Amino acid sequence: MTNSIDAVMPVNGKILETLWNPVEIFKRPRQVKYAVLITNRPISLSEDVVMPIWKEAMIKIAIDGGADVWLEYIGPLAEEIFKGNYPELVPTLITGDFDSILPETLNKFKSLEVQIIETQDQNYTDLSKALIQLAVHCKTRNISLDVVYVFVGNGGRFDHIMATINTLYKSKTLMGDNHVEKIILVSGNSLSWLLRAGKHRIKIPEILHEKNSWAGLIPMGCTANASTTGLKWNPSTPLNFGGMVSTSNTYDGSPEVTVNTDSDIIWTMGIEPLLEMTNIC
Repeated sequence: MTNSIDAVMPVNGKILETLWNPVEIFKRPRQVKYAVLITNRPISLSEDVVMPIWKEAMIKIAIDGGADVWLEYIGPLAEEIFKGNYPELVPTLITGDFDSILPETLNKFKSLEVQIIETQDQNYTDLSKALIQLAVHCKTRNISLDVVYVFVGNGGRFDHIMATINTLYKSKTLMGDNHVEKIILVSGNSLSWLLRAGKHRIKIPEILHEKNSWAGLIPMGCTANASTTGLKWNPSTPLNFGGMVSTSNTYDGSPEVTVNTDSDIIWTMGIEPLLEMTNIC
C-alpha cells in the first residue's frame, strides 16, 4: 500500500505524478515527517486542530514575530514553558531579522537555549529565509521531510500574501538539495499549495462534496495549460491573468481531482467542513 504523502512516484527515472491528501494534516500517518512554521499572523484555528499538528512535528520554527503569535496562542502555557514545563511546545528554531519579535520574547527563548538564527538579508522575506534555515537544519542532521506546513493566518496585507506565494515558487531554489516538494499554506479556512508542472492527484474527502466546498486553480506569472478532472467546471482554455482564472470552483463528486499542467500553478481549497468534523484528529 502506497503512503499517500509520498510526493513523487518515479517510473523509469521519470516523475509520473504527485499525490496529495489534504486530510493528512489532521490525521497524520505515523511515518510522515513534517515541519511546522509559524508566521507573524494570528492563528485562528482551534487548539484541537493546531496542538496535535505542532506536537508531532519533527521541526518547529517560529518566524520572527511568529514567536509572539505562538506564545499568545498557547495562552497560560506560555509562562509554563519558561519554567521548564511542556518542552513539546518550545520551537526548535526562531529565525528572522527580528524587527517584529518582542525583545523580551527573544531573551526568554534564549534562556531555554532555543536555536536563534538572525537573518538580516533584506533581499529575502522572513519566510524565504526560514525555508533556507530549515533546509540547513535538515542537511546538518540528515533529516528528510515529507511536508512543511506554514500557518499564515487569514487575510492581512496583500503584498505579504503575494510575497508568500512568491516564496512557494522559489522554494526549490531556496532549499536546494533539501527541498521539500510539499509546502502547504494553512489558514483559518483553507489550504493552498504550489502544483509544479506535471501531473497531480488530489484526494477530496466526501464531506467536501456534501458541503459544495470551494476550490481554485490560480496561475501566477505565466500562462498555465492545465487539464483537470473532478472539478464542477474543468477549465477548457489556458489559465492566466487577463484571461481565465479558476476561482470559486467546486467538485463534481469524484473522489479525486486530477491536474495536468505545463506550468507551476497554485491550488487552493476550502476546509471549513473538515474543521467542523468532531473526530478530526
